Amino acid sequence: MTTFAWLGLIVVVAIAAFFLGSMFTKKQLKHDDLEQQVQSAKHELEQYRQEVADHLASTKKLMTKMQDSYSQLLTHVEETDKALLTVKPSVPEDPFFSKETTEQLQASLQSRPERRREAKNDSLSAQPSDYAEGETGIFSGDSSEIEQPKAS
Repeated sequence: MTTFAWLGLIVVVAIAAFFLGSMFTKKQLKHDDLEQQVQSAKHELEQYRQEVADHLASTKKLMTKMQDSYSQLLTHVEETDKALLTVKPSVPEDPFFSKETTEQLQASLQSRPERRREAKNDSLSAQPSDYAEGETGIFSGDSSEIEQPKAS
């Protein structure tokens, strides 16, 4: 082979090596870019997972606090119900009136005339009435109109 042939062969091999090298380099650069994007995506995913875990932890704390508050409220309501709904003795420990006075008041209430008890029941639907018995005031006496002499 001649020198020209060797030189031509070297030039052809060099050009082929150049093109092959550039193709592999481009593929390697794309591969590196993709690898970097993958690492970035993994990092963002890990950050997102951590944020979700922190959010769930704070939500759990708030739910626990809310459950404790609800339990305290429920306990308070139950205690209030017990305090308000307990049957208290009908006779107070320190009555306002003495026993004899209380008995006299009850006896006088029972001996009231029946019409006053009925009037009390009817008073809710009836018109108000005059408490004086019979005709009183301007309605007493003669029912005719008294005429005043007119001055001329």
